[in-house]
Amino acid sequence: MATQREKVEARLAGNLMPDERVLHAVAAFRIGGVRSTMIGGAAGIGGLAGAAGMALVARRGRTEVLQVPIRTPGRFILALTSQRFVLFTLGGFIRPAPGKLVHSWTLDRLAWVSDPELVPGVAQALRVQVGVAGEGILGFEFPRLNVQEGRSMIERLTRELADLDERGPVDAVDGPDAVS
Repeated sequence: MATQREKVEARLAGNLMPDERVLHAVAAFRIGGVRSTMIGGAAGIGGLAGAAGMALVARRGRTEVLQVPIRTPGRFILALTSQRFVLFTLGGFIRPAPGKLVHSWTLDRLAWVSDPELVPGVAQALRVQVGVAGEGILGFEFPRLNVQEGRSMIERLTRELADLDERGPVDAVDGPDAVS
């Protein structure tokens, strides 16, 4: 049986950038979706204004994030590649699989990642928000069965963003190793 990561690799076949690898792929819900699905309650996106202030990692020079939620389907697949953060609709009849590509952001567009919040209870979820420069705030949560995978993805994302900052800006014409 193929893993989510392998399914995303297959789905992105032919569309991966040079040297791009799929690192993680995890099913997620928009914020409030786990609770809504588990117990039929209604919840919306909340806490947008304070999310940047509680960022686990904030990138230098990348703080212009509109304080509006980025629209997502109720359930989706999030994938982290070595170069992008990607969101697919949730496809598949029996097993979740990546469907239509909804959003694709290069890592340099991600301004910050909130400190993950574990929401306790029957509808346990790991809630995260990501600021996308010039676009808004992507809010999502990983359901109980995906909490560990989701935590691993977010830890890797924060490392990738920190590494991106350490490398500094890349000259689009000459590349990172250009000598002036």
